[in-house]
Amino acid sequence: MSRKKIYSEPKRKINLSLTETATKWLDEQRVQLTASSLSDVIERLARELPKKSIDG
Repeated sequence: MSRKKIYSEPKRKINLSLTETATKWLDEQRVQLTASSLSDVIERLARELPKKSIDG
């Protein structure tokens, strides 16, 4: 079954193991970003970091 496309790219399911501290932090970011899920938070952060490193 194909995953939902977002950002003009197909999504791929992966499994992650995170500490409780990391999970809590991601959930706090989810609330601040009004993101729909933890995977949405990770996607947004991954797309934002390269922009910040380019912008300096």
